[in-house]
Amino acid sequence: MKSSNLDLLELFKLPVIVGHRGYPNKELENTLPSIEAAIEHGADIVEVDIQSTLDGVLVISHDESLERTFGVSVNIRESVWKDIKKIKKGKYTVPTLSDVLKTVSGRVGLFVEIKHPEDTEKVVKTIREAKAEKWTAVISFHEEVLKDLNLYKGLVYSKPSGKILEAKEIGCQLVLPKYYLATEKANAFAHRMGLYVVAWTVNNVDTAVKLWKSGVNGIATDDVELIKSSLIWE
Repeated sequence: MKSSNLDLLELFKLPVIVGHRGYPNKELENTLPSIEAAIEHGADIVEVDIQSTLDGVLVISHDESLERTFGVSVNIRESVWKDIKKIKKGKYTVPTLSDVLKTVSGRVGLFVEIKHPEDTEKVVKTIREAKAEKWTAVISFHEEVLKDLNLYKGLVYSKPSGKILEAKEIGCQLVLPKYYLATEKANAFAHRMGLYVVAWTVNNVDTAVKLWKSGVNGIATDDVELIKSSLIWE
């Protein structure tokens, strides 16, 4: 894969729209068509979630089970890749992290969310092999995933227990609070700590406008076009 000149942090000079699992309001979440749709409709960054198969292949799925997305009672982490790759729902298949890195290829930024700390080493290796370090950030709810990571990184959280300071202490560039925690006061504090703020997951224009006015740097959404429209207000 060719390296890209895009630098993820440079994107934050302007308000950033993050396609949450791609563009799930148009295409099945965490699939290549969903990612392509997010890019096509103006996402600055796309976000995907990582699971690992039993034989160590990194695939893209929020849930361990494919029941909700593909309608099959298959647990990714208890299955081997040769079985997972056969699963289809119409045009959709389960992509690997390598597939996603090739698809994005630095056209936009990429957030890779690690759900299971034991997957971290292989995720980092895959990002580095793809020469995707400049345009990719690893994000996680788990501080231990991020602590010694020498890549762009962001701490995700849904409770306010001092996570901004924790993120700064472990060397993050980003904090990703659930949207109702991204208050004007919290955002200002994060900015004083040198951190960019990306709020999730917002699918309402009024909420998005309030967040932009409160100082967030980015918003993750299931509806890229809708939230892009929130950037225009009186």
